[in-house]
Amino acid sequence: MRVNPVPHYLNIFPTGHIPVPVCIGDLPLSNYMVSYDTLAEKVVNHLRENPLVPGAVVTQGKRLLGVLPRHKMFERLGRRYGVELFLTKPVGDLLMELHTDVFSLKSQLPINTAAKLALSRSQDGTYDPIVVEYDDGNYALLDMYVLLLSQSQLLSNMNGVISSLNDIETILSSESPGRNILELILESLRLVAPYHEAEIIIQNNSTYESLRSNEHVKLLDDPLRSNEIYRSVLTMSQPFSIEDVRMVPAWNGVYASSNTRSWMGIPVTDQNGIVGLLTLSRFSVSPFNNNEKEMAQVFVRYINTFLMNLARQTERRYIYNKAI
Repeated sequence: MRVNPVPHYLNIFPTGHIPVPVCIGDLPLSNYMVSYDTLAEKVVNHLRENPLVPGAVVTQGKRLLGVLPRHKMFERLGRRYGVELFLTKPVGDLLMELHTDVFSLKSQLPINTAAKLALSRSQDGTYDPIVVEYDDGNYALLDMYVLLLSQSQLLSNMNGVISSLNDIETILSSESPGRNILELILESLRLVAPYHEAEIIIQNNSTYESLRSNEHVKLLDDPLRSNEIYRSVLTMSQPFSIEDVRMVPAWNGVYASSNTRSWMGIPVTDQNGIVGLLTLSRFSVSPFNNNEKEMAQVFVRYINTFLMNLARQTERRYIYNKAI
């Protein structure tokens, strides 16, 4: 009986769980690079030993010369006289023979945008690996299979978010939803507005003291007036996003990872009005779009409900303790 092989995606994501990427730079990439004068035999051996590597980036010094896609390289070597002509020659000869176009994308590009651009290539190069270019000038290769798999997962996330919303509403309607509801809200939000880091900044008072140990919550004295950016969120009472925080002088003083590049703040309220904000950080220059802002507002409403429920519980405990 023929044994089915392990699905390819389980080799790339061994746990079977495909993480939610902000951009293509977050995906599993290959950094296999060779000089144009490297023997083709050495490249062939490396690709045979590493079946998940989609090809090789060929360089001359720091200059990118081209890409050798795995499937095209082995196809040419398998044709008549392929081994004799190229295996013991510099890999640059094989690169010239294949005439493969270099298709490069910036690392901060969103998954869906990258997939559309990659699929718009000529039929001959549609499934060639993509060169991912970083701001520091480095390159990596992205397997087209990985890109399409990740895009498919994003579509599945959109379909599954309805179930998450139902779960959140059910938990919030209970008498005493636990603090873990915040994790569920933030993880569900990540499915439709991917981020690298999320934090809920709330006015420091006894009502929310129980949240102090939550890794996603930061209690601050008068947080909304401590920074110009926070004041902007308060004044507008709507999501406020920054494309690149390094271009904003007022960024100093914002509580966020030093890796943050794109950022969004959404007002958080309780029964008394605005008490803080939800902040989402991305470590690449990948601005939040309008759809993501709208989805963030939907999930912030659940955070607001949780805070109001918590305030009511605190008040009931206070009244009960005072009565006895």
